[in-house]
Amino acid sequence: MNFIVFGVIAPIAYFFLRFLIKRLVINFIQSAKRNSDIKDMTKCENCGTFISEEDVKQIEGKNICNKPECKNNV
Repeated sequence: MNFIVFGVIAPIAYFFLRFLIKRLVINFIQSAKRNSDIKDMTKCENCGTFISEEDVKQIEGKNICNKPECKNNV
């Protein structure tokens, strides 16, 4: 009887609980990230300032910001 409880049922229950908790934590992190107002930032390769990914332009494979001096130096 001990073999069935500790050898079969306990490992199955352990992996099931581990899977369930892992899934809940991942869903919580994803929903918190989705609901936050934090934007992903990217560094301009000319001037070195960090700007949001929405404002970045890719020119010749480089991330360039909207400043006129950065656009002219490409």
